[in-house]
Parts: sequence; structure tokens; C-alpha cells
Amino acid sequence: MQNVRITLAPIIILLSFHIVQAVGSSVDYENLSCGTLLGDHRYCLDYSNRSLLLPPDGTNLTTILDLSHNKIKTISQDKFKSQRLLMKLDLSHNEIVNIDPTALQQLKSLSEINLGNNPYICEYGICSFRNWLESNRLLVKDLDAVTCSSPQHFKGRKIVDADVASVCRNGTNHHGFEINTETLIGFLILLVMIVIVLAIFGIRERMAGRIVVPALWSARIPVLAARGGGAL
Repeated sequence: MQNVRITLAPIIILLSFHIVQAVGSSVDYENLSCGTLLGDHRYCLDYSNRSLLLPPDGTNLTTILDLSHNKIKTISQDKFKSQRLLMKLDLSHNEIVNIDPTALQQLKSLSEINLGNNPYICEYGICSFRNWLESNRLLVKDLDAVTCSSPQHFKGRKIVDADVASVCRNGTNHHGFEINTETLIGFLILLVMIVIVLAIFGIRERMAGRIVVPALWSARIPVLAARGGGAL
């Protein structure tokens, strides 16, 4: 009974919104449509193979959304916030290196998603996504294709099967600042530069001190001699 309610919910809401049309919208939903419900083309939208760099703005009536075979690299946390009716989402065959699970957790009606064939980087930042996959194995239809592209020792390995200790700091989700190899190298270079600059200033100060102090002392000698009758 609960499954029936979940299935009917998008249809009921769509019926209530059906009288509302996209006024002033420049998007040709009819051309993008992969199916209609009650004559509304926004029910199913196909954006595949369009060289998109970012997911397009969706509609609150879209139930099926195909974004596969594009060049999408990132998914912002609130990208699908207004698309609560989404039941099927395809993000496969893009250039995504990581996904913030928050973007997917907002899709309460989601029943099917494709995330495979993306160049995921399996470092500490992938931890939250890995744990989301673990909890939603049945939801992800191409789970075997959700694999690591790097580092080399993880290449081709399913993210969901990655050892927690390997991709999660201290075996848990990490939400703070991550220090990777590039960050560490950059920090060391900056530290060396600071030390060099301080050393240069220190040397200049010492040299200046050795030159200036004797000069000042010699300038005081005639004055002291005049006051003390030649005694220093």
C-alpha cells in the first residue's frame, strides 16, 4: 500500500499543477521531451548528448531526467532541490569526479539512478559518496560501473567496495579541511619562501647594524671629548 502511495504521489501533484504553464520560459520542453503525462512535456526530459557542462535548471514537474553523455563535472548540493518529483535520474557517462550525497538525499521520490562511467577520484573526499552508495545499492542501477579512475591503485575498482579505512579518514566521514599531496607540497613551498625572506631581512639588518652603529659612535666622540675635556 505504501508503494502505491509513493507511485501515485507524482501523478496527483502533477494533476494539481497541470493548469500552471511555463509563462515566459525560453526552454523548448517539447523538443526535450522523452514522454508526456497528461500532455505535459516536462514530465520526462532528455538532455543527453548535448555537451552540457552543468546540469540545466529543472522543473518541479519533472519525473524522469536524462543527463547522460554530457561533460558535467560537478553537482551542487541544491541542484535538484526543486525537483522533488524526480523518480528516475541518469548522470552516467559524464566527467563527474565526486558527488555530494546531499544533492541526492533531497530526492525523496527517487527510485532509480544511473551514476556509472564517470572519472571518480577515490581519495578522502569520496568518503561520503561511498557511504551513500553503500546505503543505496538497490537504487543505483549501474553500481558495477561506478568505479574509481584514480589513484592508480584504485583504478577500475568499485567505489562501494572500497575499504572504508582507505577512502575515509579514521574510518569515518570527514567534513573538514582535507590535506592532500598537492596541498602539502604547496604549504611546504610557502614555508620555505617565508624562511628565505626572513633570512634575507635578518642578514640585511645585521649588516646595517654593523655599519650604522660604529658610524654613530664615531660621530659622538668629538661631542664627548668637548664635554669631558677629551675623556671618553
